[in-house]
Amino acid sequence: MPTHTADPEIQQDPIRFKNLRGKAEAQLVEKGMRPADAQELLNSAKELDRGEFWRHQNHGLALFAAPNFFRYYRLPLDFEELVVVSDQFHLKPLMPLLTGDGRFYLLALSQNQVRLLEGTRDRIREIQPENIDNLPESLMSVLQYEDTENQTQFMSSETYSPGGLPGSDPGTMHGRGVDEDQENQIIRFFSQVNQGIQEFLPDETVPLVLAGVEYLLPIYKRVNSYPHLLDEGITGNPELSKPEDLHTQAWAIVQPKFQQAEKDAIDRRARIFWK
Repeated sequence: MPTHTADPEIQQDPIRFKNLRGKAEAQLVEKGMRPADAQELLNSAKELDRGEFWRHQNHGLALFAAPNFFRYYRLPLDFEELVVVSDQFHLKPLMPLLTGDGRFYLLALSQNQVRLLEGTRDRIREIQPENIDNLPESLMSVLQYEDTENQTQFMSSETYSPGGLPGSDPGTMHGRGVDEDQENQIIRFFSQVNQGIQEFLPDETVPLVLAGVEYLLPIYKRVNSYPHLLDEGITGNPELSKPEDLHTQAWAIVQPKFQQAEKDAIDRRARIFWK
């Protein structure tokens, strides 16, 4: 059940808890348990229902009861109200505690813009640039201190490739339309991006997904030092994609990894909850 940490919402929690206990008792009787036995099974839960107990809650409360067994957990999860009567504990709502909430990062790369977004299975948000030290805003911001003549030659072509380099075919790189000097400048740009990302995520272990024009992704991977960068990325110009669209594509990449982690956690559930 959801719980609260402050008035006036906290006043609703005992009422909600009493109603859920009533539903649990009704389901136990419906499944064949004698009413007196159902009440006895829920006695430990009833004894919790005191004012002091409700003044020390988190975002959610999970309760497990069985013959000769009772545990409750105050948890940082926003549960929906749920009563389950079964021959085994229903642990699926707790999986985010064991595997994380599906959190990942998305690095969207283009010549005009670098964006870092943080996502979960349900949502995605952009991390504001001012919150990330040493992350270059664009390719131009990196090249601005280079020799003026070289910079002008690199940036002044009339041909524009969205998300890529001026004057380059969107599907090319060194040896296929981008010369060695230009590729070296991309590498310098991405090296600074990588430095900013590494400083922002020094102790993180969550997946990082790249989004960008296809030929840029392998160049970034060459300079990357974040150990949890995924091989698969999102190809295309991220400037043209809404965050919601990027979230959909990124979640399709990271979801199988989280599902495997959840499976491993479920296999450990008896050890955790019956310890």
